[in-house]
Amino acid sequence: MKVKSPHPIHLTGTRDEAVLLLHSFTGTIRDIKPLAIVLNNQGYTCYAPNYRGHGLPLDQFVQFNVDDWWDDVLAGYEFLKNEGYKTIYATGVSLGGLFTLKLAETVEVAKIAVMSAPSEKDEAGIVWRMERYGQRMNQLLNLDEAEAHRQLSMIDDYRSSITKFKHFISNITSHLEDIRTSARILYGEKDEASYQESAHYIFEHINSNDKELSSHPLSKHLMTYGEGSDNVEQEIVEFFNSK
Repeated sequence: MKVKSPHPIHLTGTRDEAVLLLHSFTGTIRDIKPLAIVLNNQGYTCYAPNYRGHGLPLDQFVQFNVDDWWDDVLAGYEFLKNEGYKTIYATGVSLGGLFTLKLAETVEVAKIAVMSAPSEKDEAGIVWRMERYGQRMNQLLNLDEAEAHRQLSMIDDYRSSITKFKHFISNITSHLEDIRTSARILYGEKDEASYQESAHYIFEHINSNDKELSSHPLSKHLMTYGEGSDNVEQEIVEFFNSK
């Protein structure tokens, strides 16, 4: 079975504003597709890049690193600018939430909605996510034991990129005071405690005059799916619709 990297989401709307939507680490555009559809139904043009390597077997995933994924985010932003949109909102979950913060630190975005973003991540946690990803892909591809082991062994050779990833996150966190964009920071009460603490940390350290922190009792880490996702969608829609 051969898998292909998902194509970006591009939904054209009727409004003057566009939304850049950003998925999680080891996730794909499927993370934020339901939210993109809801926002597009509100008239927003929505664009969501799929980071390089995501959705592919681990030996292809490890050919890229966080710098490549950040370039994919910037390319998505430039795509919307080149489409003529002067007002761009950004939203993302987990790594997508971090990228949303970095956008607000480095380019002009009118509003940001950040979901389940970590304020820090240790290397062991990154390795664990990659192992889970590799195991899922191995099962999906129905690989034999030898090939499955070879795929997972790729993580050992990826250590320098994992260290780079950790520092990338720390760099975003260290520049939170540069953010003055209108912001909503969301977290799920069924997510791990570290992500809930991170939401409070991010909220306290950004310099936005218009900022709110909201907890969602039914939500887990991937707030755009499962129980509570309708409340998350409603909050983001109301925020982006507000003047």
